Amino acid sequence: MSAIPTPPAPAAVLWDMDGTLIDSEPLWLAAEHAMLARYGIELSPELSERMVGSGLRAAAGLFQELGVPLETDEIIAEWAEGVIAGLRASEPQWRPGALELLVSLAEAGIPSALVTMSVREIADVVLEMLPAGTFAASVTGDEVAHEKPHPEPYLRGAELLGAAIEECLAIEDSAPGVGSARAAGAIAIGVPNLVDLSQASAHELWPTLAGVDAERLASRFGLLRRRPEREPAGAAGVLEGAPAPRGPLAYGDRVQLTGPKGRLNTVTLVEGGEFHSHRGMIRHSEIVGLPDASVVVNSTGEEYLALRPLLSDFVMSMPRGAAIVYPKDAAQILSLADIFPGARVVEAGVGSGALSLHLLRGIGPEGRLFSFERREEFADVARGNVAAFAGRAPRNWTVTVGDLQETLPTACPAGTIDRVVLDMLAPWECVDVAAEALAPGGVLICYVATATQLSRTAEEIRRSAAFTHPQSSETMVRGWHVEGLAVRPDHRMVAHTGFLITARRLAPGTVLPELKRRASKGDFTDEDLASWLPDLGGAEPERVWTPEAVGERGKSDKVLRKKVREARRFARDRGALDEHHAGDDGDGTDNGTDNRAGAARQEHPPQTDSIG
Repeated sequence: MSAIPTPPAPAAVLWDMDGTLIDSEPLWLAAEHAMLARYGIELSPELSERMVGSGLRAAAGLFQELGVPLETDEIIAEWAEGVIAGLRASEPQWRPGALELLVSLAEAGIPSALVTMSVREIADVVLEMLPAGTFAASVTGDEVAHEKPHPEPYLRGAELLGAAIEECLAIEDSAPGVGSARAAGAIAIGVPNLVDLSQASAHELWPTLAGVDAERLASRFGLLRRRPEREPAGAAGVLEGAPAPRGPLAYGDRVQLTGPKGRLNTVTLVEGGEFHSHRGMIRHSEIVGLPDASVVVNSTGEEYLALRPLLSDFVMSMPRGAAIVYPKDAAQILSLADIFPGARVVEAGVGSGALSLHLLRGIGPEGRLFSFERREEFADVARGNVAAFAGRAPRNWTVTVGDLQETLPTACPAGTIDRVVLDMLAPWECVDVAAEALAPGGVLICYVATATQLSRTAEEIRRSAAFTHPQSSETMVRGWHVEGLAVRPDHRMVAHTGFLITARRLAPGTVLPELKRRASKGDFTDEDLASWLPDLGGAEPERVWTPEAVGERGKSDKVLRKKVREARRFARDRGALDEHHAGDDGDGTDNGTDNRAGAARQEHPPQTDSIG
């Protein structure tokens, strides 16, 4: 018999400090309370919640908003002085099991690096208290340009050790810290202390480090490290261009269960999880280890087909904030816009992330996707959905929250973009900025819902004189029922979803040759147009072009918050998160690191999947 291969050990272990290695939170809170008390300001529960997981610069900014009349550096220096005094005045309060694990790693020859957003002076005091040789390198918040959840701190830690970040394991106690580690590409372990990490993007949550040694840590790392190779069909291709996975189903996989009546139910396989319906129950452990496309039997003897979902299955069942681009339209966009491997693509209107996933699949690991979204809650849903499918936030994908006309010129230099995809209410407003970003020959493609939007967009493209004549189309796909001699069209179909309009960027200074004359905006007066394009005749056009005006169903803020939670939970169950949230934006915003205030720990029931 062949020997069972030993899982590979991590090349390095990257440690957070405050709350993970040492219980220094009481010292930070004392320093913060003392400063606020001096100016007659109370640390309210609301402020405490905002301080949880925030970095020093971000926390100092909050104090300035409250009226502390000090510069950022002065606030941080005073905090550091108080924390250092507290550390020197008493014995260090190491977190349970942390010191023992550090020593075990050193004895096993696995290097460790300290990655903290505290300043260098504080980190050096803590390092002096540790046994010699426990840390081979350290990174502090005043030595990096971006605080956690940005990936820079962990990338820097791995670089100092000469280790590939993908072969490193990070230990964290805050959601921004976990997000930073995952965004960098490390395996992230969350060890909750003062804040709940149930919504964080950790690969695994450990209640404590007590009893964990180098051997156990290496064993778990080896198992978790193999998960990216076993992502849902095509997910690896989104990240690294790898082929669709094969092999047995495993924990963390999304699985589509088809029951006796053809009803589909999609679940994430988790340890101890169960799928319930009124027809019976299936334990997730009974699915794990089976080949893809296997049949499982529930507790009442009924059979279910278990399959990894395709991308088209995934986007139709994932949480939605905004309406999605259906697979039939996404396929046309990839074809008509000629989305190719290595392309640099701008997407405006990220919605729920459905089109983003198709575009990421098309551009491959060498391409870049720049997504823009006006609404933060929609961006959150999209990040969660993409991370849930891909296993982590793709490194070649950025999401910028803001108006495209304002943010695109700073994000993408002129003439550097191959394709621009506009899925928004008023794409005609962005024709000029899209033309500036596109390289000559590049493709502009717009997705709009109504004929009035289609006409307005086409006329603006013509009026810009920067593009070829626009081409418009819509796509309808009708299924057929084929069973024996009963061959007929399906009774139902998803008919009109939207129009597509495409045009190609002309070289600067090029004048498009005249074609046979056709009707255009110039053939009509403004009074004529006002009768069917009300924004051209109204005093406040921005009030006319709304989602409701073009027939979209709006979602309340309460529903959107629910969808954001669903998307994050969706990603967490997959073992990933959007490179955002739970405080970890993944868009490069500086808002987090070591915890600065406590939150009550919540008990969570066992995870189950059920239907009514």
